[in-house]
Amino acid sequence: MNSKSGLLRVILTLAAMLFSTVIHAEITSQNLPTKSSEQPYFNNLKDAEARSLAYDDAIEKIETQEDNCNTDQTCDALDTAKTDLEYGKHNHIAKNGLAMFDILGGPAFTPENGLMMALGGLYSFKTERDQAELQRSSVSLFGIVNKGDGDVGYSLRSKQNLFFDNDDIRYNGLFVLADQSENFWGVGYNAGKQQAASDDTLLNKTALTYNANLDFKSDYGFYFGPALRINYFKPDEDSLPPTAIDDENFQQFKDKPLSIGLGFSINYDSRDVTVNAWQGQYLNFEYINYSPSFGGDNQYQKALIDHRYYHALAVGKVLAFYNAYQWSEGDVPYYDLPTLGGQSSLRGLYQGRYRDTEAIEHTLEYRHTFLRNNGELSAHGMTLWAGIGSVAGTDTHLYEKLLYSYGIGYRYELQPRMNVRVDLGFSDGDSGFYLTFTEAF
Repeated sequence: MNSKSGLLRVILTLAAMLFSTVIHAEITSQNLPTKSSEQPYFNNLKDAEARSLAYDDAIEKIETQEDNCNTDQTCDALDTAKTDLEYGKHNHIAKNGLAMFDILGGPAFTPENGLMMALGGLYSFKTERDQAELQRSSVSLFGIVNKGDGDVGYSLRSKQNLFFDNDDIRYNGLFVLADQSENFWGVGYNAGKQQAASDDTLLNKTALTYNANLDFKSDYGFYFGPALRINYFKPDEDSLPPTAIDDENFQQFKDKPLSIGLGFSINYDSRDVTVNAWQGQYLNFEYINYSPSFGGDNQYQKALIDHRYYHALAVGKVLAFYNAYQWSEGDVPYYDLPTLGGQSSLRGLYQGRYRDTEAIEHTLEYRHTFLRNNGELSAHGMTLWAGIGSVAGTDTHLYEKLLYSYGIGYRYELQPRMNVRVDLGFSDGDSGFYLTFTEAF
């Protein structure tokens, strides 16, 4: 009996292995490659879209088989085959420049907004799919309802990264509309340091931000072009906190809510993919002049020097460096002074807690993408980062008083080289849990 039972188990195991082989052979017979290196390019858009549907049909067929699998080996084989096909479709879309749209939603917590419920979408595409080296363009839109220290608030945030004509023309835009509460400490390092967030720092405001850059590539390899900045910040004057009432800058500009600036940027960019670089560097200089002649209320100027460097240690392992210096001069309103913190700068630090006429930041981030069993990159990754920064002008000099941030994050590649970003950041007295699209820098 024992020998017969053992023989039966061997037969069943071999049958399961054979079934697994048949499954993969069936996938191969449908000419559906799963590795990125095996993906063909279809000149005809309809043929490329038909291949996407073929992946969907194959995945659906396996899901039907999974409902009826009766052994662990069979279920595992089906699950592996399904995963291979899902990555295959992802690689096919990337190779053929097809459009993608995904919806993302969930809870988050930031120092600025408190507990949030966010719902958004990411749409990516190629403006010319036959240009192999052209980067994918993307448009993201997030709607947020939040409950922080004040009343329930809302915000709408959209980011646009558009690439045209073999990357010779680029458009970068940011739109934010918000009706929320936020804490205002005043201007200078000491103002932000001297007290914790409370009713004595809380104000309500309606705000709108629109930033736009249109860059053209020169014959010398660098980009240059015009830049537009619109900032509107209107506080609720019926409920101003003591920190706002006592701050000279706030009182000077509380009735001048609109600032409009025009300027230019010039930059050098050797990054492989701008929204999620694995190698290369980016060096940018930007100058903006704000004037009532443009339709705003205020006269001042700002400049930014921004340097980013990316070094690939190995496949899926990247070191990313971020350095930025912000400068301002003139009658700069409190709502547009250089500041640190938020979802893209010293994550975990309350954005706006420390603001002054100058600000500087240095951040180092390690980005790790996990590998699949076949040696290709998976959709999952993690990050670790640490950074320091400083504000100066009112009561301190640069680097005299240091701010810091550190944290850990999870990454999921929702679309080709475009990640869902979940970050948990910490700083002195603040922390934040961020949910958004694309990298911090």
